[in-house]
Amino acid sequence: MSTTIRDRIGAATGAAFVALIMVGNQMASGGSADSAHPTGGQVLRDVAHQASSATFTAGLVLECLGFAAFIVFVGYLADALRRRVSGREPGGIAAGTAIVSGAVMLAVKLGSAAPIVTLWVDHDHISPQLAQVLNDLGGVAFVISWLPFAIFVAAAAAGLHRAALVGRPTAYSGLVLGVAGLALGVAGVHDPVGANPLAFLLGLLWLFAVSVRLAVRPGTGASTRTTGGKTAEPRVTVSA
Repeated sequence: MSTTIRDRIGAATGAAFVALIMVGNQMASGGSADSAHPTGGQVLRDVAHQASSATFTAGLVLECLGFAAFIVFVGYLADALRRRVSGREPGGIAAGTAIVSGAVMLAVKLGSAAPIVTLWVDHDHISPQLAQVLNDLGGVAFVISWLPFAIFVAAAAAGLHRAALVGRPTAYSGLVLGVAGLALGVAGVHDPVGANPLAFLLGLLWLFAVSVRLAVRPGTGASTRTTGGKTAEPRVTVSA
């Protein structure tokens, strides 16, 4: 498989991540209480409904596939930036920050599923008070995941611009969304019930647009780098 085709597929996983988690979340949350902070009794009723809902199960599968796609996208991003940005340059720091923050976001988000899965498994045996606590744990972890995702968007924007894979408008919009997401994430941790997800959702939209852009125009794949304003020649390393 050629590098260009591999890059197109890797880049497209970012858009797949956004589409899958948005559709999956919509399916999985259907029929749940509309309250931002449901009572324990409401949580138990929702879980009982979800346990027997094929739509909920399908939505959950889509979300899991979405996060699997994001793992692939982070791997693609690491490879694409490594080939185009030197680790000693400012863009190299941004690239490393994007990969680490993407991995942290994944860890926090996947970890937030633990209390929710516990609810599904034991909803017939737990009290409304415990159900509310487990539901709140999942909700707070989701808000916390906004922080590393905001850093991911900002760092990816800087790294991709340094690698000449996106233009200034795309890079600057990513930086703005990252800063806004960080501010709203900190505010959300302080007040999870009233947390504002706007920057997070716009960050997902930015990621979708960038992923499609990179899938359509993946770049030349050249490993040239700039140092001191001069273009370095491609280097070929031969290993034994």
